[in-house]
Amino acid sequence: MSKTLKMTGVLTLSVLLAACSTTPAPTTSTPLSPEPTVVSSAGLTYVQNEVVVGYQSDADLQAAAQMLRGEVVRRIPEIRTALIRVDGDALKAAARAQASGVRYASVNAVMTPERTPAVTSERLNAQAAAADQVFDKLPQYALDPRHLNAKAAWDRGLTGKGVTVALIDDPADVTHPDLAPNWGGKAFDPRQAKTYTDGKAWSDYFKKPENSHGTFVSSSMIAAKNGEGIVGLAYEAKFLPVVMFNPGAYSSFEIALGAVWATNNGARVINNSWGGGVSFGPVKDAFDYAMSRGTTIVASMGNSYHDEFQYPAALPGVIASGALDASNRKVTFSTSGRHISSAAPGQDTILANPTWRGGGFALISGTSFSSPYTSAVAALVLQKCPAATPYQVRRVMETTADGSVGSNPNGFDRETGWGRLDAGKIAETLTDCAKLPAPGANVHVNLAYVNGRGTQAGLLGDVILRGQGLRAGATDDATPLYVSPTDANGDVRFSEIRPGTYDLYVAGPDLTSTGGSTEDRGTFVGTVVATSGSTYFRPDEARVLLPATFVDTNPVDPYEPNDSAAEAKAIAYGATTQQAYIFGSPQDVDYFQFTGAAGDQIKAEMLAAAQLGGKLDAYLTLLDASGKVLAENDDRGTPRIDSDAEVTFTLPAAGTYYLRATSYAIAEGGSDSNPFNKYKLKLSKLN
Repeated sequence: MSKTLKMTGVLTLSVLLAACSTTPAPTTSTPLSPEPTVVSSAGLTYVQNEVVVGYQSDADLQAAAQMLRGEVVRRIPEIRTALIRVDGDALKAAARAQASGVRYASVNAVMTPERTPAVTSERLNAQAAAADQVFDKLPQYALDPRHLNAKAAWDRGLTGKGVTVALIDDPADVTHPDLAPNWGGKAFDPRQAKTYTDGKAWSDYFKKPENSHGTFVSSSMIAAKNGEGIVGLAYEAKFLPVVMFNPGAYSSFEIALGAVWATNNGARVINNSWGGGVSFGPVKDAFDYAMSRGTTIVASMGNSYHDEFQYPAALPGVIASGALDASNRKVTFSTSGRHISSAAPGQDTILANPTWRGGGFALISGTSFSSPYTSAVAALVLQKCPAATPYQVRRVMETTADGSVGSNPNGFDRETGWGRLDAGKIAETLTDCAKLPAPGANVHVNLAYVNGRGTQAGLLGDVILRGQGLRAGATDDATPLYVSPTDANGDVRFSEIRPGTYDLYVAGPDLTSTGGSTEDRGTFVGTVVATSGSTYFRPDEARVLLPATFVDTNPVDPYEPNDSAAEAKAIAYGATTQQAYIFGSPQDVDYFQFTGAAGDQIKAEMLAAAQLGGKLDAYLTLLDASGKVLAENDDRGTPRIDSDAEVTFTLPAAGTYYLRATSYAIAEGGSDSNPFNKYKLKLSKLN
């Protein structure tokens, strides 16, 4: 049994001796909306009326649907994730579902593709390149001995044979002459919930000029060695396309469904040449599911030019790929960060152009194209050692990489990771699977809040595993750092991470969501040992009891009912109300009344998200006794200070007046019922 500790500074671990899970039921097959309505709010882009929930049981899922007055339209039973269609805005509805016992509830965030213009290369021919850069017909510097060193791997039999790779991308052209020979015979569109086995039908449905990215990506991995055009690094591997752009954005639920489908259909590597959106919740669950079944996940670092976490590349266990140019220098646009694994060519790479765009080949740049080369190298490792775990695949690639590239010529740096991938060096080194590095580790942390009221599951917490000895800010420090939020049960999983001792940092409810003071949140610092060979089903297990204020997902407003002038509660000059909520109904409004004299200069303030924390974008209205609007305010200050509301007004006559408090969304005719819509109302007389 694992020990439960309070804030002692030390965390005791044990291994969870849980039986492996049984084979899950297949995913449901109801199609999604062909053209969902996508909106943007609070920095998120999402499907307007869809909420994604991670559920514990069917009963919890149905309870969530009932609370949301919605309909369960899709499920992914392998990861206990479902899609609920609701009336109104999903951002407001998601918060209500947290009170129904689900693991998480979130908007169905969407990812928009980054379009990189391709340069068509009809004039490029083999005479323009060195002899060691021609492998099929056209020159490919990326595969030569100074870059990925492909031929040295092929000569030792590593061609990807027997390995299936998948890509989550826009629709790859399975009819292209260089791709058709290695198509795995299946392709999946999550939106239609449809598996295609007819290449022409797939091509006919998806052929659009904007759809090219997936074809480029596929060709770098698996283009056939047939004497025509180019050749993929793993040219005898099979590939499975999964759609996430067509050409617009697909949702996080659809991406998760696609990743689970790819895993269930035999993919040992899943390439993700995309980033953005929300990668925790369903996407992380799907990737954890894939890794728990031996599937390696690869993602591009991104093209932001910055040193930063981008997702899904920064998720625990994911192999993050950076981009190099032809001189083995980091491409300027390639995102940097401590989570980077390695680097591969990603500038002016020659790749297959879809037949619906004229066919042939094109030059194209981006970390989107270093990532599939990295996936192809992973396929070579898995061909040699099919039982290798995702972490072992990663470490083989890192320990054989050329560390002389980048800012640290002696090894790791945040720009190029462990260096330039070298397929030939892998083939030379990995002559026996007994030479595989030690397996990675899997850690499960459970957080609970404790105070005088008892214990509560640690929802909305943050957990960081920080490798001991980490040198903050050092660009040559490879010490790992993993970050993840907790779900509604307080659970966090870190899959396929580096074994070792970590400093464990835990913080309670996220104040940007719940509001409150730093003291309410609570913090914990301890240690945790991630043991080589621990698995998803038998992880290293830790439990933290954190002194913190409870998160109230179903708060009680002390002034209700006050939803009309007839039910208004009294407030006097100089008073500030207790904490109240715009919550409990889709269009909640709260009325307060006061008595004033002619000429009174009053100031009414609605202290909300900006001053108390939480989620309420306040809207405040002053009315006279007849209900006439005298003044109203959405955002206080001229110019605007923040999203709290403030009304200053001189009363025209003695009598009764009303203050109506609500949210901006409701005032605009929408709905809003977030349990963190907290506020206080303050009334002052200025003269």
